[in-house]
Amino acid sequence: MNEAQRDALLGRHGVGRGDELGQGGEAWVYALDAQRVLRVHRQEAAAYARRIGDLYGALDRSAVPYALPEVLEVHGDGEVSWSIERRLPGRPFDELLRRLDGDQRTRAFAAYVDGAVAFRALGPPRGWAGGCRELFTDELLHADRWGDLLADRLALQLERARPALDRAIDDPDAAAAPILAAARAEEADLLTLVHGDWFPGNVLLDDDLRVSAAIDLGWLTVVGAADHDALSAAVFCEVLPTHRAADGAVLEAAVARHLGLHTAEALARTRRYEQLRFAFVTEDRHLHQWCLSGLLTS
Repeated sequence: MNEAQRDALLGRHGVGRGDELGQGGEAWVYALDAQRVLRVHRQEAAAYARRIGDLYGALDRSAVPYALPEVLEVHGDGEVSWSIERRLPGRPFDELLRRLDGDQRTRAFAAYVDGAVAFRALGPPRGWAGGCRELFTDELLHADRWGDLLADRLALQLERARPALDRAIDDPDAAAAPILAAARAEEADLLTLVHGDWFPGNVLLDDDLRVSAAIDLGWLTVVGAADHDALSAAVFCEVLPTHRAADGAVLEAAVARHLGLHTAEALARTRRYEQLRFAFVTEDRHLHQWCLSGLLTS
């Protein structure tokens, strides 16, 4: 979508650039009123938005202690697409982190991790046939074991990132081999819906620093290991500009309250998985350097 198309669409809905609530890799979000938001897709994605809306509609919202998105309408004209969704309470956690210190920062991180753990209560989607599977990717990978699904996806991500990795690493395959082997060995005691992108920008907190909403299911959403969201939530914080050296220990302690022994080892493995998964992203230099750091030391 180009700038003129976006401005025309905003004008049709009576909103402007100043009404923007946030943006991500897939869309811009604007306030329509106190109850609704306009989600403008960066690329035409009406069918994709309807699929995600159908999943939102099938979830048992009472299973989690916070709000989940609700897609009210999806529209597209072949070139541009947009959706109207229920406006959710709270502010993005990544914005709040800029001003949080001391006990407030610790409590916010604990709530953030607790919210990731709570997501597992949603269980597998309605009609789930067993095993592990992707829900919104082009490939829709599936496997009987969590480790196989994880390793198969990371192998595809390695190929996606190969042009960038060939410029930065002498032997990308050798660097990725131990990561893929560790992923293949992963087991899951419980399979459930995994958000997959429990990142501070996708988690809203209220004034009391409690999780008030979770947003943006998408290509990272799978049926998989119930522990994955808590682990990836902690390592995703490392790519924030507001990340501090002391945050790592706070996040590890928050995850360990739920996962117990061997949390540090599980976090270290998960960090490598996410560094390989996102190594294709070169436009965000900070994220790309974080990904390379894991591959260069593997």
